[in-house]
Amino acid sequence: MEGQPVERMGMPLRASNVMFSGFSGRSSVAACVLLSVAVGWPLVSSAAEPRPAAQPVQTFEGRGIYYIEGRVRSPVGGSAARSPFATNRLAIDDEHTRVRVDRTARRIVFRNEHRYGLNELVGCLLLMGRGTTESGRSVPSAVHLKIHKTRNRFAASLHPHPTARGKLVSAEFEPFDVVLANGKTEATVLTHAQAVEAVRNPELSARLANLFMQVTDHLKGQKLEFDRKGAPLVDLSLGFGSEQHNLKLARVRLVSNDPANAELIRAGSVEAMLVRGDWEFQVDSLTPYIPKWEFEREFFLFGLEGLSAIQEISKRGLLRGETLVVGIRDGTGYIGVGERRSEIANPAEVARAYLEFHFVGGVVTQQVAELPTRLP
Repeated sequence: MEGQPVERMGMPLRASNVMFSGFSGRSSVAACVLLSVAVGWPLVSSAAEPRPAAQPVQTFEGRGIYYIEGRVRSPVGGSAARSPFATNRLAIDDEHTRVRVDRTARRIVFRNEHRYGLNELVGCLLLMGRGTTESGRSVPSAVHLKIHKTRNRFAASLHPHPTARGKLVSAEFEPFDVVLANGKTEATVLTHAQAVEAVRNPELSARLANLFMQVTDHLKGQKLEFDRKGAPLVDLSLGFGSEQHNLKLARVRLVSNDPANAELIRAGSVEAMLVRGDWEFQVDSLTPYIPKWEFEREFFLFGLEGLSAIQEISKRGLLRGETLVVGIRDGTGYIGVGERRSEIANPAEVARAYLEFHFVGGVVTQQVAELPTRLP
């Protein structure tokens, strides 16, 4: 689903035709459908809270997820230990990559001299920012740079993360240039101007694909029964096709598990809900299966690898009729399928990362913020 590479200093830079978040890059319909529910979350002005002082130079190495301070505050930033402004995500996939972030030079350098097989993913960088639509609405935006290697040759693919269907007329990101170094050559594969252009002018095929992605809100027009156990707060079916005829792929729900959650629901604050209350997020497969690769990298990106309750779907995917469940109860969390459950050690951080960096997390956040207008 990616466009033809454009050679840039000997390394191909791809502009992705279909823009999606957090997936492996395979051509799956499920990935396309999740794009369509991107509506975004409200931004908090950075002037409302002082940004912490960032180190002028930082170095990251070793497989893992790292966060880089930026100029956009997370709307759920107070719910975890991570700084509210640490909203740029760096993922390193193995031990062969070393990344240097130089704020003075405004450069991020990926250095990897290892020789790989064919098209191996070695890391990615997601830069968060804000954009302005033609109607003047301020919305979050992001660009996602994926970095692969074949032998000792890099390939970089870039795609934007839209959070509104309207065209963006302007965008702002942390002004970094991204450089790839393989020990013999260096190439700049992303500049600040390119990041802005990526969200202002997404490829036509991505816009056309967006027209065929359908989301059914099963609670639309209903007054929510928020004061009972098991009350659904968000209930969406995701499909691909026309409004009248589309292939249903997944159903996602956010459920209140305690009538005492009513006060938090009335406030419509996702940030507060991550700290208090009893909530459950459910994903049902409506197809024969949602492929395993939709979960493998997700579990890595959100710090859920190795938990016993989800090992099965990491190997074979989520089958029709199965439900992936993620819950948070007064600061403790769990994940599982069927009757199996595993404890999540840092549920607030996992939930925050999902809401910040995943499209479905974006729509859940937006719908929760609108809950006070849908209550009886």
